[in-house]
Amino acid sequence: MKRLFDPDGRTTALCALLALAALGGCGGGGGVGSGGTGYLDKGVAIGTVNGFGSVIVDGVPYDDREARVVREVAPGVDALAEIKLGDRVAVEYTVAGVASLVRIDTALSGPVATGVARGRFTMLGQTVAVNAGGGSGPTTQFGGGYLQTSDLRAGDSVEVHGVLVQEGASYLVQATRVDKLATAPAYLSVSGIVTGLAGGSNPAFALAALGVDAIGASLVPAGSVLVNGQAVTLLAVPATLLATGAGAPRLRAAQIRVRSLQAHALDDYISGTVSQLDTTARTLMLGALRVNYSSAAVSPATPAIANGQYVQVRGAIAGDGSLTASSIAIRDDDAQDEAELHGNISAYDAATSRFTVRDVVVDASGASLQGCPATGLANGLYVEVAGSLASSGVAAKTVQCENEPSDGTVEREGIAGAVDLAAMRFALTTERGTVVSVAWTASTYFGGASPQTLSGSKVDVQGSLVNGVLVASKVKVDD
Repeated sequence: MKRLFDPDGRTTALCALLALAALGGCGGGGGVGSGGTGYLDKGVAIGTVNGFGSVIVDGVPYDDREARVVREVAPGVDALAEIKLGDRVAVEYTVAGVASLVRIDTALSGPVATGVARGRFTMLGQTVAVNAGGGSGPTTQFGGGYLQTSDLRAGDSVEVHGVLVQEGASYLVQATRVDKLATAPAYLSVSGIVTGLAGGSNPAFALAALGVDAIGASLVPAGSVLVNGQAVTLLAVPATLLATGAGAPRLRAAQIRVRSLQAHALDDYISGTVSQLDTTARTLMLGALRVNYSSAAVSPATPAIANGQYVQVRGAIAGDGSLTASSIAIRDDDAQDEAELHGNISAYDAATSRFTVRDVVVDASGASLQGCPATGLANGLYVEVAGSLASSGVAAKTVQCENEPSDGTVEREGIAGAVDLAAMRFALTTERGTVVSVAWTASTYFGGASPQTLSGSKVDVQGSLVNGVLVASKVKVDD
């Protein structure tokens, strides 16, 4: 493993020094974290998903109708995936506001080691903090059968999205989403800050309380050199994990990915939690990323930037690997928990005023209805929902009924039939008997079915209408 490790931190390669605070945007293939040099004609937004219409990342919308949505499922292997509320993502764009690629980034994936105590639990040697609302960062979302923090149990297999937060001399993961997994993951995933790096014939390091054996591990991007203080994400075969209880666990990494950014032609947006604030030098850290905000416009002007705040930084990569900020938006309690949804109502329950929009559960029991029929809400209505994040969805403040936009994402439910694999089309028969022609592309995500097994299934289709054809971005079996 020649020149992979530098325990003293003397190597100054850009990819080694610039580690993302947001734990975002570095999967297989090119783009974020691809390790090349030069000035790329694009921009990247790394943050937390707080809504859909387009995909909305920390309040900024990105048109994702033609974007591929992927996640890394094995070393260097990407698979199509679906975005969920609270996910941490890296959005790549060559035109401002229009996503070309959305990469879903998991902070942790594997078994829970200890049950929840005072809003925290441990897994894979990392402390995970759950935000029930009112703290720094977005309210933690729960899914996969979880509804709240108390549902977690030691031994459960979970997936955690979140940001690195410095606490004393160590770091924890502030969770933005926690999903219970139906089965154990094929690869454990761990994100954290490298400490205690040792090279030689048996290279090793620590991520918080997790010991990592790195012998034989692939290091990506190509040409990277590990140093103490970097943010990395590793993948490991579950069988290599030892001591899964409250003690110090250890595993052998199959892949170690340095969380790095390249210089881009367009501005980047990075969201994370402030630490090591220096108001004299006007610098701060987002995890392992140093931010210079000496020329940045800060909004709102009060309160002033402080350690522990969740912020969104806009800027460009400087020659020393830091991020030179042009603006910083402080995401206070109201802003960080804002949620916005655009789409069709499904699964409407009149007794509870709960329904689903874009796979997100909405509680409209306390919402003000605007522009809606006198008969009230109903399945199929196209609405704009504004509200706040709850632990398992959105608590709506307003629900505004609208006409379906000609260029927006819409949703249809029904029975799939007449599947034409060669033409990549099928017919969707709705409950009203209407037949909708649906086309899929190489970027369409299929959940619970494949094109080969689709016929006869009750499915939910999301996509955009083009000349009367519903071009699907997502096709899921309707449970």
